[in-house]
Amino acid sequence: MPVLKEQLDAALSPKVVAVVGARKVDDYSWLRNMSDFKGKVYSVQVDPNDIAGIEEMGIPNYKSLVEIPEPVDYVVVAVPRRVVPIVLKDIIAKGIKTVHMFTSGFAESGSEEGVQAQLQVTQMAQEAGVLVIGPNCMGVFNPHVGMRFGAGQQVDNIGSTTVISQSGAHASSMTQGLQASGIGVNATISFGNAIMLDSPDLLQYFAEDPKNSVICAYIEGPKDGQRFFQALREVAPRKPVVLWKGGQTDAGRRSAASHTGSLAGSMEVWDAGARQAGAIRADSLEEVIDVTKMLTYLTPTTGDRVGIIGGSGGQSVSMSDDFSRVGLNVPRLTEPTLERMAGFFQLVGASYFNPMDIGGINRSNLETILDLLTNDPNVDVVAMMRGIQLGRRTREDLMAELKLYGEAGDKSGKPMLAMFWTPVPYPDNAFLEEMDKTLQGLGIPTFPSPARAARALKKMVDYYRFRESLEDT
Repeated sequence: MPVLKEQLDAALSPKVVAVVGARKVDDYSWLRNMSDFKGKVYSVQVDPNDIAGIEEMGIPNYKSLVEIPEPVDYVVVAVPRRVVPIVLKDIIAKGIKTVHMFTSGFAESGSEEGVQAQLQVTQMAQEAGVLVIGPNCMGVFNPHVGMRFGAGQQVDNIGSTTVISQSGAHASSMTQGLQASGIGVNATISFGNAIMLDSPDLLQYFAEDPKNSVICAYIEGPKDGQRFFQALREVAPRKPVVLWKGGQTDAGRRSAASHTGSLAGSMEVWDAGARQAGAIRADSLEEVIDVTKMLTYLTPTTGDRVGIIGGSGGQSVSMSDDFSRVGLNVPRLTEPTLERMAGFFQLVGASYFNPMDIGGINRSNLETILDLLTNDPNVDVVAMMRGIQLGRRTREDLMAELKLYGEAGDKSGKPMLAMFWTPVPYPDNAFLEEMDKTLQGLGIPTFPSPARAARALKKMVDYYRFRESLEDT
């Protein structure tokens, strides 16, 4: 796809951008989204009531794209549907090859007028060789060049995870959720109705992007299912694809049709195709973020034996159920480990067989306990539970304890994760956020509950087992 790649390159790394239709009523949001853009920005607006505010921002405004005095790489179109063909004619006349069309009211509306309008735009763009992203989408976030489509996107938090999404809201939520989790984002593309640029194109493009290592995708329905699964089979074995399917139920499929005009299709076919390709299935925003945390923070592993530390007796039972329920193992520690534990471990209100409930009395031996647990041959992954009661300790004691966990993980080389346990997350939010940031700094991902951690870990382990099975064939 040489032409498509060149045009996508222009969308992701433009030097000159034009915004058509920025308005005062929207607080000129599409222009403000470009406030950190490293290139040049122009505005196209004909309404004098809007032009004054644009000029106050210091952005040159013209009455049409053809008046802009230099070549334009990328255009954001935010005008009413009826005006789109007029703007598209100017785009073609100017020789611009890549367009983000925010405008909605096309085929997703279900009206004959909307369907015909989309067909007209598609035909005009195809005949002129113009790549349309959308319509009915939020377009591109690229922190490398300081280009965003939402105020909450951090242009200084750059990494190797890419988000592709038919939904603009989900594209924003995934991006912000990942960045808040300490996961830098390479790029995000919301592609809406996908009249020209569809999910298979984006999968193939980012598979070849050396800056990308993980792809998070929200898909309602590809235009060509066979092409989509072929692309997925090519990409997923090379780079993890965390795949969230929208429209899994009858109600969801109806919503997908009215959202992006997509035919959501059979879940049985979808599940089979995703499983054969090796994609990592996610069923919610939270699961997308949880699985991506595992892929980003943890050393790749095919081991499913989990050593758990922290929690009371009842919590230990529940955590064992959570991990076992999804198909992971919570094994008894080896006899040599247990024999060494028996030499110093105080069993009053505590236990050490796995899960480990160390209680308050054993914390003076925490470094030794962690060394034994992380180096036990029956443990592949270490999961520590952090309860809100930790907030009762002094900050110095708490930070010292967390540092021990980080050092133990570094010494053993085994993946380590943390789980929170609180029945009242809203009142405890400030403390949990501080804990999360501290653990992020130690390279340890956190999860709001053991159940969520268990599901995400299982999906990561299964993915690396899939990759290993391909290497063995």
